[in-house]
Amino acid sequence: MEKLRLHAPTIDPSGHEVVTLVAEEFLQYVAEEQGHADLLAERIVQLGGKPDLSTERLLIRSHGEHVEGDSLVEMITADLLAERISIDSYRAMIASIGDDDPTTRQIVERIPAQEEAHAENLAGLVRD
Repeated sequence: MEKLRLHAPTIDPSGHEVVTLVAEEFLQYVAEEQGHADLLAERIVQLGGKPDLSTERLLIRSHGEHVEGDSLVEMITADLLAERISIDSYRAMIASIGDDDPTTRQIVERIPAQEEAHAENLAGLVRD
């Protein structure tokens, strides 16, 4: 999520339709990723925990490192890699939860489908 938030403002919509569409896509992903974080934070609270959502801690626990990229294609490629790592991480979480906590499992199971859609869209942008 944080990588997308950092990349979105660096994409300068200078009148080029493709760049503007990519910037809009990144901002949409940021909103969806925030929704994932909110769902997980809410579940942590329901289980009696206290979510740590500080930006610094989120960057440390991120699924991949932030890459600036010198071009739009490099930024998209870096974010595509981060999405794929994220998908693998969520699948590992689901396997770890197993049948022990069906509510948490159902919440986490919803996320990879959206992440896969993000990855497909990003891959399409790189191919086009």
